Amino acid sequence: MKKLMLLFSLALLASCGNETKKEAMSTSEEAHGHSHSQGVDEHGLAPHTENTIHQYAPTVALLNSIYEGDITPQQMVQQGNIGIGTVNHLAGELVAVDGVVYTIDAEGEIAEAPDDLESPNMTMINFQPKQTVTVENIESYEDLTRELQKYSTSKNSFYAYRIKGEFKYLKMASAHKVENEDVSLFEYLDTRVMYTRDNIKGTLVGLFTPDYLGNIVIPGMHFHFLSDDIKLGGHLEDIKFDKLSIEIQEVNQVNLQLPETEKFRNKDLKQGAAPKATAKQNGK
Repeated sequence: MKKLMLLFSLALLASCGNETKKEAMSTSEEAHGHSHSQGVDEHGLAPHTENTIHQYAPTVALLNSIYEGDITPQQMVQQGNIGIGTVNHLAGELVAVDGVVYTIDAEGEIAEAPDDLESPNMTMINFQPKQTVTVENIESYEDLTRELQKYSTSKNSFYAYRIKGEFKYLKMASAHKVENEDVSLFEYLDTRVMYTRDNIKGTLVGLFTPDYLGNIVIPGMHFHFLSDDIKLGGHLEDIKFDKLSIEIQEVNQVNLQLPETEKFRNKDLKQGAAPKATAKQNGK
């Protein structure tokens, strides 16, 4: 009987210890803002983390002329509060600012993305900047790239950026819908529509991706713009400004979500050199 009571007592103590550990883990997870035990949400998406790029469809899919996806604006904003991407069939660009997704047509005009919109390629970030720097006398995209690289402490991490203020000059791009779904991405990029604006106020959101991850996320510096009056936007091609503050976040994780479309599931993907974000970077 004494042995039985002793075993029962030990089992009870072990049970209490496990409960205490569970409570401690739960408290620790709450302190960090998320719970690992949740796994996925009702839409099958991974929970937010502070330092993750949520990439829908790899760049290599675009390189293989897969221009149709199945992610919606509602799913995008569950993955982050800023983002950059494109519309199905490449019929314009996408920019997400402050948790709202906007479409950018071929003339740069803005509209809030409808619920039934879908995208073949979208990058979202739960932006929580850890650093703010002041940058002055930017006269080109190359100037901006060089200045931002001064604040990169790792050559192999992602970096997310938000730049708000008045821009002396912006050159932007967007595009019409592709007519031939098999056209190569490089041919399509040659047909993009370019437009410029002077002295315009708004927000640039962007991402730097190191080259070795270029088949997953578009490599190099990549920015999209939204004007303060929500009337104009575009994919950044060139830039000038006198003095602005830039918010920066280093990101060291990537969550890759694969499309469920028939073309993606059934096509043999061929590796290739991914295009950089701007025409000038691609030698145009």
